[in-house]
Order: sequence, then C-alpha cells, then structure tokens
Amino acid sequence: MITDQLTELLLTAVSKAKEAGELSLPEDFNVVIRLEMPPDKRFGDYSSNLALALKRAANISDSRQIAAILCKYLPEDSPLLEKTEVAGPGFINLYLKPDWLLDTMLLIEEQDQCYGTSVRRAGEKILIEFVSANPTGPISVVNGRAAALGDVLANLLCSQGCEVSREFYINDALNSRQIEMFATTVQARYLQQFGHPLLMPDGHVEAGLMEKSYTDPISFPENGYPGEYVVDIARSIAAEVGDVYVDALVKIFQGKQVTESAEDATKRTDYFRRTTLDRMIDAQKGALKAFGVEYDNWFYESSLYENGDVEKVISLLGEKGYTYTKDGALWLKSSELGDTEDRVLVRSNEKATYIAADAAYHANKFSRGYTHVIDIFGADHHGYVARLKASVAALGYKGNELEVILTQLISLVRDGVAVIGGKRKGVILELKEDLIDDIGKDASRFYFLLNSYETPATVDVELAKKQSNDNPVFYVQYAHARLCNILARAEELGATFLPAKQVDRSLLTHPQELDMLRKLADYPEELTLSAEKVAPHRLTRYAMDLAGLLNLFYENCRVLPSKENPQPEVLTTARLALVNSARIVLRNLLTMLGISAPERMDRTDTL
Repeated sequence: MITDQLTELLLTAVSKAKEAGELSLPEDFNVVIRLEMPPDKRFGDYSSNLALALKRAANISDSRQIAAILCKYLPEDSPLLEKTEVAGPGFINLYLKPDWLLDTMLLIEEQDQCYGTSVRRAGEKILIEFVSANPTGPISVVNGRAAALGDVLANLLCSQGCEVSREFYINDALNSRQIEMFATTVQARYLQQFGHPLLMPDGHVEAGLMEKSYTDPISFPENGYPGEYVVDIARSIAAEVGDVYVDALVKIFQGKQVTESAEDATKRTDYFRRTTLDRMIDAQKGALKAFGVEYDNWFYESSLYENGDVEKVISLLGEKGYTYTKDGALWLKSSELGDTEDRVLVRSNEKATYIAADAAYHANKFSRGYTHVIDIFGADHHGYVARLKASVAALGYKGNELEVILTQLISLVRDGVAVIGGKRKGVILELKEDLIDDIGKDASRFYFLLNSYETPATVDVELAKKQSNDNPVFYVQYAHARLCNILARAEELGATFLPAKQVDRSLLTHPQELDMLRKLADYPEELTLSAEKVAPHRLTRYAMDLAGLLNLFYENCRVLPSKENPQPEVLTTARLALVNSARIVLRNLLTMLGISAPERMDRTDTL
C-alpha cells in the first residue's frame, strides 16, 4: 500500500534528522505517522501533520521549521515522490510521480478481487453482535440500519486481515415476560382461527375466522402484540396441530378451571412458547437473508442459564468484591466502574436480571478467544452502555476490548410524506415487506449506508426506485454496467484488449484519466479508513465520486474509435485497460457493500 511506503519514508526522515542533530526527541517517544488525502489535489496526493505532532516533543515552537527539516531528509531520487511542500502551520504535502499512478493499473489487475485488501490487522479475532431483535416481532426497518452497518463493518474488518464472526443474540430467557406475552398473544389468535371472536383492548370485536363463529368473545391480551405477523404464526400452528389445544385455551382465557393433567398443561405451555419462538426466529432469518445478511452464529440467551454461566458470573463478581446485598437483592457495584448508579444483579425473588445475563454473555464471548468484541445497538440503548461496560470491567476485561456502537433512527418517506404504519397492520415498519419488497435489497442497503450511523437518516422510497442518475444506487450500479458494456462493445468491434502491463500507460495524460487513476489508487486507503473509523458511509460516497469521475472521463476521453472519430490503436488499448481497472475496483467496492454489480442495466432517463 502506498501509505505504508510513504510512512516508511517519513520515519526514515525523522531518524536522519535526529542523527544529524537537527531534531531532538525523547528516546521513548513513539512517532506516529498520519496521512490524509487532501480533497483538492493541488495540495498534494497525501498530506501529513507529522511536524505539528512533533512540535512539543522536539521543543521547537515553529512547526513549519520542523516540516522543512523533515522535507530536507526525504530522498530526492525517490521513485515515489515528485516533490514535497510545507503548507499552512506545518503540514507536509506529498506529490507523487505519475509513474506510480500509472502502475496502479498493474496492481489492480494483478490483485483483481483482492485489490484494496490488506493483512495489516492479521491476528485480530473480532466478534460483531448486531440487530439481536427480540424474537417477538419481525425485523424492522430500524433494525435494517444496524444490519447493514454490522454486515459491511464485518466485510471491512475482514478486508484488513481480521478474523471476524457475525452473531445474533436471541433473548429467549425463561424469565422473559415478553416471550410469555408473545406466546399468549399467539394463543388468542390461534383461537380466532377456530371461530372465536376477539375483544380487542380498544373495545371493538374481531370476528372469528371460521364459518361457525362463537358469540362470546375471547379477551385479547391488554399488552398483546398487534400485526399480521402474529396472525400468520397462529394460522401456521392451526394448520399443524388442528384444534387440539382449543378447549383448554378457551377455558384459560375465560378464567375457568381446566381439567387436564399437569403434564398436559406443561406440554401445551412449552409447545406454544417454543413454536412461537422458532417461527418468529425463522421469519427473522428469512428477512435478514433477503437483506443479504447471514450470521455465523445465533446465540440463545437460554443457553447461559442451562449451562450455569449466569450463576458462575454472579459468583465471580462476588469473589472479585463487586457485589453486595441490599433489600433482599444482590447488587453490582457498577457506580465504581463508570456507571451512574449501582444495578441489581439478582432480584429479591431470586431471579437474575438481564444485567447478569449480559455479563455472562460477554464473558462467554471473550472465552471463545475473541480479542475485540463489538456490540451494535439502537440509540434507545444509550443509557445501557455504561452499565454493560461496568459489568465487563468488573469481570477483569479491559475497556478497549469492548466497543459499543449506537445507531440513530432511520425513517421512510413516500411522496414527501413520512411512512408511519406497515403494510401488514400494526405500527412496525418491516424490513422485508415494507422496504426490500418495494425497492429491492441493493437499494435498501445502499440507502442505509449513505450517512454515518451517528446521524438520523431518511430513505425516499420513490427516489430509490427510479432508474436515473437522481437515484444514487442506480447511478453507481449503472456506472459499473457501463464499464462492462464498453469492454463488451470493444470485443464486438474487434478492438484489441490487452492487460495493463502490455499497453502504453504513459499515453494516459488527460486530466480526467489522471483523476480517475488517483481515485482508483485511493481505494485501499478508503477501506482502511472506513474500517478504522467504523465509517462504511465513506464507501458509498467513494462509489458516487468514482461514478462521477467516470462520467467526466466518458465526456472528455473517447475510449472506442469510430469512422467519424478515429484514434491511434495504442491509445484505445490504454484506455480500455483503464476502463477494466475501474470495473474491477467498482465491482470490489459494491461487493464490499453487499450490493450486486450488474453487467447490464436499462434506464428510463436519457444520457
């Protein structure tokens, strides 16, 4: 990577300046090189603030003086550097030789699908837990933002040499009131399938769903789950087991005594709890798969209780002196570890809280050998971060081993109006039914990644369906299809296509050609920065910028000759090689984003 070579040149310059006595630094001082790409190439291909960073340690008040010293010790005969300049308060601007830029095409073709990747972070084993929606409802549009972020962040970290696993945490603990309420809600809808009307909390009655309908309604749970997805689950259960549970459930909902054995009662309760959970999880898996997200592991919270992990962690926290008893409950001294107050680990009824389970879950993560754990939560978890980090710290793990990312909300707009409810009744905007089925996976992912996860965002549904340059995902995918079309057209015309190493790359001197080459050369650095800064939105911006440069290239640099516009064959072959390099980079980029790279596309607007 070019930044590695430039870093080495700057480090060597620091060493030479020290040897010459022009720069004095403490022996234990760690020189850190930071390189950035100036937005305006008039200020160089890369810029470093090294002189400003050395100012205090070198005891020199003028950073420009330090920059001038370092520039003096950068090699004049470097195969990379054309020139260097000191700018502003002491920035070192580095201008690269054209040969390096032209040779980028060789690297792109040689590395092909691996171009842009690195092994600089080999040895890191990272677990990313993301989405982890409760198994009581479908994957929502809001969940989709976390899904896109987690999936692409995993791709980015893999591109840097990390070993990465994706994990979904299923909140299925036996003491979950939400799971119990969800099962009860499904039971009510199950009875509706066999003709029992439902008295809803707002007073209206929903009719039973058989020709023979009963008159006395069943009371729908006051805090039950709305939405057609619950009806779908109840319908599938009715089709599977028939009316075998109807009589018992009717009596339970009516408050009457049920004449069944304890074994049968347990069997019924366990069946509804497990089957509703399994069917909801299957639906969540299906929605996420339609979104292009597949996990390495689905981790069940219940396993932490079954294996005794929760009890072990509670005991361990006690052994470390981080628990105490108060009002019959066991408390964690989380306020000593950065939290705003102490938290209950075990209630007075001897049931462990979610804090205990989450501590056990994170201990389990680290026990599997992960060097870094990333949790991606929604913005509504803001108040939860400190207590989670406190529990992890109490177990003896370092603060930088756990990273918590909070994603802001995302909303849908259709024809300028905010979309409130989903298609299948209820307040949930479902990822698959309300977005993917409407605009497709590719557009959904691209729009979720357009902005930083730290800012609220909006998806314009109608814009996302347009086949025009106004739609950013179409704009980028069409750029790839157009590159493929040029190469296919060249073959049809009998134009010679040669590998980059066999063409005269020195002919690529037009400003638009050089701008495009610089952008292609920037791709590895974009991957590195996007991974380091947890900023996949940099890639969507890069994709749109590259597509824009390609359009300017087409307008100013004819690739294929015609009778009216002939051109030397050597120039045609050089430009075809450049087109192929751009195709490879754009394909790699779209793949990194989990978005398809079509080779053919139609559009409804005009060029």
